[in-house]
Amino acid sequence: MSYEHLSAEERGKIEAWLYDGISQTEIAKRLNRHRSTIFRELKRNSPKRINNSLASLPYRATSANNVAMLRKKNCGTVTKASAKMIHLITKHLEMKWSPEQIANAVKGVKVCRNSIYNWIYNKIIAFEIKKLRLKGKRYKRKSTGKLLKRPDSSFYLNHSIQDRPKRCTNRTEFGHWEADTVLSKRGVTHCIATFIERKTRQYVAIKILKQDSFSMLNAMKELIQRYPKGTVKSITCDRGVEFVHQFNVHLIESSFGIKIYYANPYSPHERGANEYHNGLLREYYPKPTGFNKVSQNQLDESVKSINTRPRKTLKWKSAIFRFDRECLKLR
Repeated sequence: MSYEHLSAEERGKIEAWLYDGISQTEIAKRLNRHRSTIFRELKRNSPKRINNSLASLPYRATSANNVAMLRKKNCGTVTKASAKMIHLITKHLEMKWSPEQIANAVKGVKVCRNSIYNWIYNKIIAFEIKKLRLKGKRYKRKSTGKLLKRPDSSFYLNHSIQDRPKRCTNRTEFGHWEADTVLSKRGVTHCIATFIERKTRQYVAIKILKQDSFSMLNAMKELIQRYPKGTVKSITCDRGVEFVHQFNVHLIESSFGIKIYYANPYSPHERGANEYHNGLLREYYPKPTGFNKVSQNQLDESVKSINTRPRKTLKWKSAIFRFDRECLKLR
């Protein structure tokens, strides 16, 4: 139960029940509050005893509410930007000292360099930004790579392609897919999420707004929901940024009961079918085609053309023929 401050109405009830001789524990139960809340309320907001008096003054809801509001008004952080501090910093800024020099070398300045910059930008310190030594250009912290939200090694170990069932690897079981992304030309965010079923070579291409995890999540959901249950049992992909969002991977696996596997780094041959079919799609949309100008209907027609071709590996049947036969077995 999330904590909320006592309201004026609740304080009124407390006053009435105390007058009737109701215990603090019983009052807490009636208000659905912890008894410590009632204890603290009476301790903090009751009138103080008069000097040399043993009797405590009765709790009054109106005065208690006024005291609580006054205390709330005065709460919050206290700024370190005192008049003395501002005068000291301004003096050294006019001496051409940088905020970093002031923060580290001036006695009496107890704030960091960034606080001084923020006070200047927020007009707390009356000093023109352009008079700073670097004209107000902020120092950019160098990324060490740790700031990138990449999964740790244990995540990949739990989703390694080495753990993929043999019936998936040797293409004897239906429902195992490979996934990849076909990028647009430079400067265009639209791209294509592509999927291929390993056994039947059924190829699917879904247009997405950009190469990120949430767009890929929606594409995977569309793939799974497009076909009968059991059509998608696993998806194997590379370690691109659009595939490695841990929350989204867990969401897909838990919601639909499928497994996500990751190929080893620099191993496109482990998703060879998908790479090959992406090459076939490029025959329709060669570089530098901008996918922002390609509709999903156009994309579907191109994919249909690929799926209806006879294949030697399928004994001269088409991918769509084999795929439909497998889907019928699931119904």
